[in-house]
Amino acid sequence: MDLEKFLRKNIVDMEAYSAARDLVSKGDYVFLDANENPFGTWNRYPDPLQIDPKVLLAKIKGVEIENMVLGNGSDEILDLIYRVACNPKVDEAISLSPSYGMYYTLANLNDVQFKEVKLEDDFDFDPDKLISAISDNTKMIIICSPNNPTGIAYETDKILKVVENFKGLVVVDEAYNDFANQKSCINYLNKYDNLVVIQTFSKAWGLASLRAGVGYMSKPLAKMINKVKLPYNMDGFTQKCLVEKLQDLDSFKNTVKLLISERNRFMKNVETLSYIEKVYKSDANFFMIKTVKHKELQNFMLKNGVILRSRHGMPMCDNCIRITIGTPEQNDLAFSLMKKFGEI
Repeated sequence: MDLEKFLRKNIVDMEAYSAARDLVSKGDYVFLDANENPFGTWNRYPDPLQIDPKVLLAKIKGVEIENMVLGNGSDEILDLIYRVACNPKVDEAISLSPSYGMYYTLANLNDVQFKEVKLEDDFDFDPDKLISAISDNTKMIIICSPNNPTGIAYETDKILKVVENFKGLVVVDEAYNDFANQKSCINYLNKYDNLVVIQTFSKAWGLASLRAGVGYMSKPLAKMINKVKLPYNMDGFTQKCLVEKLQDLDSFKNTVKLLISERNRFMKNVETLSYIEKVYKSDANFFMIKTVKHKELQNFMLKNGVILRSRHGMPMCDNCIRITIGTPEQNDLAFSLMKKFGEI
């Protein structure tokens, strides 16, 4: 892939902003270069390239730090990819439907045409159908796996077929991959330079409030995005928390194991309720149900202090509600209320 020919010319030609901490981000120095207040605990600008968390991620993921971009949530990384790859009013992005709504929102924000390819009846996707939707102006394809809101993880071979048959960027959003048995597409970064894998610390890592995401990609693309991003897009406190979390893998693995177990238990319980038409398969930390009483159920749960997410109105999701997995106690409470609702 000739990256420079593919990306926006003005982005390729632009000179990156030189931040004060690009030269030295920490150490036993007297910092008189960035107009900072010399007093305080959080008075210094953070490392603009987030080297400390990247070093730990490199060991965990088997990816070099030069292949990474860290962002203020994975949404920022998606936004940066749009800005780097897609010319406003000219280029287009393609995704599947139904899927995560921010793909469409970010396309609109960047004035990029957005095309959706409908999923199959079982919520899987047909790679040939997706490939046939590609036009001369298509710069990016976004695939969410496991998908939100359906919870389905797609077969890696299907995703790679799209990667192999498209000259532009294929962005695989793996926000929920930690809950799935499906192999991460990170394992194929060295083979495909047009593959981008995005992950988040908001789900399995339990850091949604901090806003931290990571993109894994070719080194030239990572260099280009690091040139475009705001210099200090991830604050020092978030970087410190990431380092602490990444050093406690046992806790992370135990939490993921518990959430998967709770997901399976909760789903089996809900399947016993007569008013539930369908409980959809899930590879994520949530699952989706279908019931004609979706609105009444949501209102009943809300009045009793439990919030569920209606997906009614999304393509192929009529009468559907998405349920996130909570603690065992929260799941027991939710199910008891759902059971009580069926007895009204």
